Amino acid sequence: MMATEPVWCKMPAMDKSELTEVLRGHPLMKALSEDQLLSFARAGELEVYRKDEVVVTEGTLGDAVYLLLTGRVAVTKKEAGDRVLAELEPGEFFGEMSLVEATARSATVVATEESQIFRLPNQELHRLAENDPQSMNRMLVMIVRTLSGRLRKMNQTLATVAQLSDWLAGTML
Repeated sequence: MMATEPVWCKMPAMDKSELTEVLRGHPLMKALSEDQLLSFARAGELEVYRKDEVVVTEGTLGDAVYLLLTGRVAVTKKEAGDRVLAELEPGEFFGEMSLVEATARSATVVATEESQIFRLPNQELHRLAENDPQSMNRMLVMIVRTLSGRLRKMNQTLATVAQLSDWLAGTML
């Protein structure tokens, strides 16, 4: 995959009630009230990435959580030879590790088709957490549920790899 440097653009000015409706469809936002959704809509930016544009780059400082609204993105890692480790679809998110600690991004994310992505800067998320801890709590519960599912899937993959490794070792003796 040939990635290009980011040339994302902010969406044309969208009425906040329109943006609230778009965000309502994202699983992380479903449990929020109308007022809470509006607060999140005001806190972030709706961005558009064209096919092959880089959304975030491994090694750069993580400073936001991204909600994938439309399109698809691929997650790659240098240590894996820039292989695609995951493909994300609308309703998924990435950048959540930056909520826990401000550190370098662990992977690169590239749009594999035109994608609308809602970017929630950590500074704004922390402000929301102070002003409305209930809405942040609801969102964080959804993040933890998703991460739990991802971890469960990864554990299954590792178990399958271990079984394959044992089988290969047995056939080579």
